[in-house]
This record gives sequence, structure tokens and C-alpha cells, in this order.
Amino acid sequence: MKTNDIVVLPTYQNRGIGSETMRFIIEKARDLKCSKISLGMVHDDLPLRNWYQRFGFQTVRLKKFDQVRYTVGKMELLLQRASCGL
Repeated sequence: MKTNDIVVLPTYQNRGIGSETMRFIIEKARDLKCSKISLGMVHDDLPLRNWYQRFGFQTVRLKKFDQVRYTVGKMELLLQRASCGL
């Protein structure tokens, strides 16, 4: 399962909305028997990277682009060995 753009508007941040959304994504991926969840993020954003790591995500690849001043990280959460229904 690939996750794209989990965004919570600043007005609604720090209310658990992002965490609840991530828990739902993880539960749904497990229900679908996905083996992992992959996502891309701005690796230089340490608070965001730490947030993903609290859910068990690990950085598996880093890439620097000439067009931007930040490093893009690919993170994955390994779930189980199976094919995914998505």
C-alpha cells in the first residue's frame, strides 16, 4: 500500500487527527493483507520523521534533487508477508 499526502490543516493539528488517520491506514492495510506501507516525505523535517517512526516506519531510501533544497526520504512500515488487495 502506498500512502499519499496525509495533511492536517494547522488549525486542527495536535488534536490526534493525523494519528487516528495513520492508525486507520495501518489497520486497513493489515485487513487487506498488505505486506508493507510505503510513503515519501521531506526527510529533513525531523518532527515529521519522528512522528512516522513512532508508528514503526523506517527510512529505506534517501534522494536529493537539484531542484529543491531538501532531501526526500522513502519510509516503509513492514506488516506481513502477503499480497495486497489494492
